[in-house]
Amino acid sequence: MNYKLRLLLLIFSLFLIKSCTEKNDLSYPIYDKNGFIKADGKFKRDQFIDTIYVYKEKDNDVYNDHFDTFIKIDSSKDNYFYGTETVEEKNTHKLFSKGIYRFKKSSDPKECYQSKLKTGYFEFHNIDGSLYSKKQYKIKGDSSYVVEN
Repeated sequence: MNYKLRLLLLIFSLFLIKSCTEKNDLSYPIYDKNGFIKADGKFKRDQFIDTIYVYKEKDNDVYNDHFDTFIKIDSSKDNYFYGTETVEEKNTHKLFSKGIYRFKKSSDPKECYQSKLKTGYFEFHNIDGSLYSKKQYKIKGDSSYVVEN
């Protein structure tokens, strides 16, 4: 009896280890028309989860070489999910800009990414870290517009 119990426990342990270590790659890259990856994130069912890493759009775009851009997915509600975009200088990690995007849920990751609209406040900062400008965005239909104060 002791032998059968140990064998059963060993089989169960092996099954548990295999199920926990199975590769479950949810990564989904989005390419631009020239074949460069413009965004990469984990996608599950109808939305991105965790973080979307955004890359420069053109291979010769020197400006974007100096910045890291990522969108941290914050929340999900009804037909939308939301993420905070952060742009920071690569070497110093100083904040350049920060703002919120709303995405439409869809089973197509590319459609989700392309549906992003600015909402809430977007901040831009000077090199010394001080606030340069701050704009508020609202969404109406499928468009985002600046709210005049």
